[in-house]
Amino acid sequence: MLAIFLSGWLIAGLTAYTMEKRNARQDTVHTAEVLLGTAIAARSYTSEEIQPLLIDKITKDFIPQTVPSYSAQQLFARLGKKYQGYTYAERVLNPTNRQNIAKGWQVEMIQAFIKNPELKEIIGERTNMEGEDFLYVAKPIQVQQQSCLQCHGKPEVAPPSLLKTYGYYNGFDWKLNEIVGTRLISVPTLIPKKQAQKEVFSYLLMIASVFLVAYTTVSLIVQHWILRPLDAISHLVEQVSLHRVENLQLPDESFDELGKLSKSVNRLIISLQKALSNQKRSPHKKQRGDNNNRQLGANNKQQRTHDK
Repeated sequence: MLAIFLSGWLIAGLTAYTMEKRNARQDTVHTAEVLLGTAIAARSYTSEEIQPLLIDKITKDFIPQTVPSYSAQQLFARLGKKYQGYTYAERVLNPTNRQNIAKGWQVEMIQAFIKNPELKEIIGERTNMEGEDFLYVAKPIQVQQQSCLQCHGKPEVAPPSLLKTYGYYNGFDWKLNEIVGTRLISVPTLIPKKQAQKEVFSYLLMIASVFLVAYTTVSLIVQHWILRPLDAISHLVEQVSLHRVENLQLPDESFDELGKLSKSVNRLIISLQKALSNQKRSPHKKQRGDNNNRQLGANNKQQRTHDK
């Protein structure tokens, strides 16, 4: 029973850990997608409601707070102060602000979006420089509105304040419907993994507790209903083997299989007692038969002598 339990316990643990790990990953992906949707909503709000209100000031002085990318990234910069590891970034191959330029694996993702325009999302896991694991969700940045080309089309039509701040060489010559970069949301996976491990540990502890109760109950049942009757039968058979069959009998009140076995053993003992009793009486009969034969032989001898 212990071997069966141990095997089942390990299989259940591995299965539960696999399921919890998968569920934790799904929850993390869902959280990342919600946060990414929040960043996109912040961009839309800035583009549709903030920029029109400050359009006159933008032409004279560049105000970074009116840039959708800037507002979304600043929103998550403040969020990251409270929730460590939650980051949002927009990386572009040819950005106006060089701080937003794509590097390394970010360039590879942008190239994947460019090669496959139908690809709407990339989900993966990476380890940062500090050795922390995180899950990321990436979506392409596509020029979908003509208004975007006012700042990223030709330098000649760009706002003077923008040119004054960033120059004439970066972030221009974008085209409508072109994929120019990617939005990245990163979420740490350490907390979900620890939660999954905690859930699995609680699950295994619960299974072990249930088994302990079941094992104790079954042990008591087996001890009372099986082992004790079998010990009595074993003791009785041992007495029979020593020809001690007097006053031997098993209790046979129960109607289960052991009760039937006890009744059969009792009948066997009764038959054995009768057989032994007959065996004890048979030597006396044999001795009386031998005496009669000797007496008959003597009479026959005397008769033959008399005849002679």
